[in-house]
Amino acid sequence: MENERFLQGDFLNGIRRLTMNREKVWLYCRIDKGGNMSEELLETHRYRLEEYAAEHGLSIMGISRDIQNGINFDRPGLLEVNRAVEEHLVDIVLVFNLNRLCRHTEDMIRYWNFLKQNEVRLCTVADGFVNPIMDSGIATA
Repeated sequence: MENERFLQGDFLNGIRRLTMNREKVWLYCRIDKGGNMSEELLETHRYRLEEYAAEHGLSIMGISRDIQNGINFDRPGLLEVNRAVEEHLVDIVLVFNLNRLCRHTEDMIRYWNFLKQNEVRLCTVADGFVNPIMDSGIATA
């Protein structure tokens, strides 16, 4: 009985160490308002993001989702991601591809700079880590 508790303690401590050393990721899914397939497509994106995180040994800290266009940044799911970034709860924001985050290059660069200022990296399932062309350490349009 005593050995069993000791082994469980060692096992749990090992799991804690693994989790502590893993990079923390927040998943963000977005699709445009759409027809009957919207919810299914959103779930497919979520599944692909979770699969990517698992394959790369990332610890998922949260998942946010929006069903609306990507023209503005005033989306409930994205605002939740932003809070996690500002509170330093994550190392990486993971999206399916860049157009799931926003539609315009200037907006993308502004958002990337927001992440960079908070020491958070942006990653996509399609392309891996995003590193826009840099000018003096700040991305520019």
